[in-house]
Amino acid sequence: MIPLAVDRQSRISPWVTTAIVVLNLLAFVAVGTSLREGGSNANSLFSWGVFIPSAGAVAERPWTLITYAFLHDPSGLAHVGFNMLFLFIFGRAVEGRLGHLRFALLYIGGCIVAALAQWLFSRAPMVGASGAVAAVTGAFAALCPRARVRLLVFISVIEISGLAAVILFAVIDLVGQMGSFLGSGARVAYIAHLAGYAFGIGSMLLLLGMGWIARSEFDLFFLLRQWRRRRAMADAFRQSSPWTREAGSALGSGNATTDAPRANSPRAEPPLRAWNDTDVRRAFHDASSAFERGDFSRAASGWERIATRAPHHEEADGALIMAALTTARHLGDRARAQQMIDALLARTRPCTVALRQQAEALRAELALPTPGGQA
Repeated sequence: MIPLAVDRQSRISPWVTTAIVVLNLLAFVAVGTSLREGGSNANSLFSWGVFIPSAGAVAERPWTLITYAFLHDPSGLAHVGFNMLFLFIFGRAVEGRLGHLRFALLYIGGCIVAALAQWLFSRAPMVGASGAVAAVTGAFAALCPRARVRLLVFISVIEISGLAAVILFAVIDLVGQMGSFLGSGARVAYIAHLAGYAFGIGSMLLLLGMGWIARSEFDLFFLLRQWRRRRAMADAFRQSSPWTREAGSALGSGNATTDAPRANSPRAEPPLRAWNDTDVRRAFHDASSAFERGDFSRAASGWERIATRAPHHEEADGALIMAALTTARHLGDRARAQQMIDALLARTRPCTVALRQQAEALRAELALPTPGGQA
């Protein structure tokens, strides 16, 4: 699989990525030229920069933990070519999110982590940027998991998400590493690649979680948060509703007389200003926390407030459904819940198919007679 392009471009000039690519290519050409002229300079360069996994060598030449990643086997044009292609494709988008300095630190950190990981499994000298490039690729998966990546697979071009692409790359390296364990004799440092992926993803999640990198609707945290919310909504809809469970028996017994008491449900506050993504994220967290504590009134109010203050946010429809479901099932105010569902289905901006189906299912549920009374 060969990456061709991604749909995330850097908003700044990715000169660090370009500089790393140029340095690697210049070193490759210099070594190749020296070999054709006798090889003394090439041997000197490799002796100075190659990483030798031993305590004595690292103590004597600690810079080799980084310099090895700028050297490649002079007979392996495909090695340097694919490494630099991966770096150029994914590095520009990552540098655009991190900035120049943090991207450079990511690359250097990937060099060191990959070398140390390979040291655990092999004492062979090590050259090549694969581990550092894997760190950049892993960072891309964490920062842009929903980006579209175009891949050349044999003679076909396919398009998959950034997260799926990096998972495929990691699986290929994992299979290669298992082959090495079985004695295939492969010269590829697969464990350095896997360590690079782990370092890239882990460091980005750490920086995102600590707020050192600006969060966006495209990063892995956002994707995980959306998945948790969708699962919570699905779990809530799977719960048996009191009136779907009891309405039939109530009608059959002839005891339908009066409406069931309704709890007072909070009303959405008047819109003051449109909320931004940070406001929505904070409100969604507060509402979810209130729901987990059993404070259903505060939870419903919080979710409804999201739909009121940020009506065009991509979480607004889901928040309104959660507010309606909580209002109906936990507060008993079916009329108010019906108003929320009607408002959602009447919106000019169409919601997703899944959300519309959930809204329709809840509206049908609300139309059933109240247990022990009349609808």
